[in-house]
Amino acid sequence: MICRPCAVIAMLLLSMELLAQTSAPKKPSPASSSAASASAPTPGGPYPVMSPAAEARGRQLFEMWNNGQSAALFATFSEGMKKQAGGEAKFAAYAKKLEEQVGKETKKEQEFIAPGMLSPVTEYGRLSQYSKATVKVISTFVIDERGQVQAFMFGPQPNIPEGRYAGYQDTVKLRLPFNGEWFVLQGGHSIFENVYMRADEARFAIDFALLKNGRAYAGDPTSNESFYCFGQPVLASGDGTVVRVESGYVDNPPGKPTEDSPRGNFVILSQGNKEFTVLDHLKQNSIPVKKGDAVKQGDVIGACGNSGSSPAPHVHFQMQNTAGLPTPDPLPAQFHDYIANGKPVAVGEPVKTQTVSNAPTTGGSSTAGTTPPKN
Repeated sequence: MICRPCAVIAMLLLSMELLAQTSAPKKPSPASSSAASASAPTPGGPYPVMSPAAEARGRQLFEMWNNGQSAALFATFSEGMKKQAGGEAKFAAYAKKLEEQVGKETKKEQEFIAPGMLSPVTEYGRLSQYSKATVKVISTFVIDERGQVQAFMFGPQPNIPEGRYAGYQDTVKLRLPFNGEWFVLQGGHSIFENVYMRADEARFAIDFALLKNGRAYAGDPTSNESFYCFGQPVLASGDGTVVRVESGYVDNPPGKPTEDSPRGNFVILSQGNKEFTVLDHLKQNSIPVKKGDAVKQGDVIGACGNSGSSPAPHVHFQMQNTAGLPTPDPLPAQFHDYIANGKPVAVGEPVKTQTVSNAPTTGGSSTAGTTPPKN
């Protein structure tokens, strides 16, 4: 139970438009939890997306908030934000009330920066302990390249149990489902790191995007073809058997997901031992495999797309204990022999904001020589 002081922590949500669509039924915020302005911010300025300057700006804005400098913080708001805040006086009163309830930051637990998927913004996130709160608190600023605040969120981090598969160790030796270096948009075992921890059916899921110079796209962000990852090969993470396939759904324009089929185009592989890997939102008609096919680790099973409830092109990966019936339980997925932020990882789970890639192999598939399993 949350103690009384924490119960009064309100979520401060001052954004023009949140990317809060789902990636499967009831699945929260795919790809990125970043907010985006309804009127896209003008690109260019002293705070390029994902730059050290943008990160420093995020810390500066947090210090304004933490030190009660509401007027200075309000001055950084975009015009749309100022209107949503109801004016400087109303914002100052609200900020003062929150400070009275939660106090000030006593310890920074974690912080990150992540790119906006649909506009040139940087999301600065911070997980903190506060003097009058008994739960950790998340602060998020979405900053454009001029340093203006396009969105601001403040609220408690829910303490969500991981369920009966907490600490589960996979039997299959997985490799990352792509070539090259990709950015982890969602991944980890806390809400701060991974919004999918809110979803019973998608807990432990991971989202990846391909970035160049900190951005997910070049040119027009309303075109899938502008995104670096769109059309890139998606690979089988382990030897297995194809048990379900869907390939006919049209790719959505970025920012316009559909709930007609939340998964969109997808492939589900049986990896044996009641372990199934799922890759959602694949590109229409890009899937070369069919139900019953045996695949080897590293085989191309589709292309990165933007189908289903995806708001922007990305690779969505999750692991579960059935192909769909009975209703699956999500499983943590450990990957083998990969690089995270330049350091080798023998076995691990990618975490939000890491840049990851498969380590070079000398003998091909790490499960080579096995017979593709059938469940």
